[in-house]
Amino acid sequence: MDSERADVDSVAPNGSGRVDVLAELAQAEAEEADAREQALLAKARAQQLRNPGSAEDEPAVPVNRPTVRPRRPLWWRAAALAVCALVIGGLLALTGIMLTKHKQVSAQRDHLREVVEAADSGVVALLSIDHSRAQADVQRVLDQSIGAFRDDFASRAADFIKTAQDSKAVTVGSITASALESATADSAIVLLAASSQVTNIGGARGEPRPWRMSVTMSRDEDKWKMSNVEFVP
Repeated sequence: MDSERADVDSVAPNGSGRVDVLAELAQAEAEEADAREQALLAKARAQQLRNPGSAEDEPAVPVNRPTVRPRRPLWWRAAALAVCALVIGGLLALTGIMLTKHKQVSAQRDHLREVVEAADSGVVALLSIDHSRAQADVQRVLDQSIGAFRDDFASRAADFIKTAQDSKAVTVGSITASALESATADSAIVLLAASSQVTNIGGARGEPRPWRMSVTMSRDEDKWKMSNVEFVP
């Protein structure tokens, strides 16, 4: 019996022996877990090597980087400035042309209006005479005339004045309508419709008398004057 217990005691682990066994088991499990992890990593590396595109499918971690605008080359800036300069120059030239054209049109309009107004004034003077101031009325017609017409009217002025004074005539002329027929730089033809009212000792009592005229206007320095007057039926 004693020999059997001794054998059992020699086989059965004591306290320190049990601790050594547990430590060995824990170390073995840790080594096994590490081996499994190494195997998984090796498998993953092998998978990545076989499929290189699979790594690109994984979601990328966004990285905030400052936005940097690409700088345009200097030649591009120079070209842009040149285009702007051409556009501005073209607009200025167009504006200048428009202003010049506007001035020309305005000057032409003023020129035509001046001719018609001068013709109206000359015809009113020709159709208006008061015996009490006949000399001044005749002089007003001469002042607004030029050329052959002025010479002809001046040669008859004395008889015209005497007739007006003897008949106690008073004639008042007015313009009904007037229009420019043609014009050049130094001459123009104006068509007029006029009317005159005459009173005298011969029996006229201011009845209106219509007249139609074609008046040639000529430039005398900076003024327009009558150079010919024709009565149109």
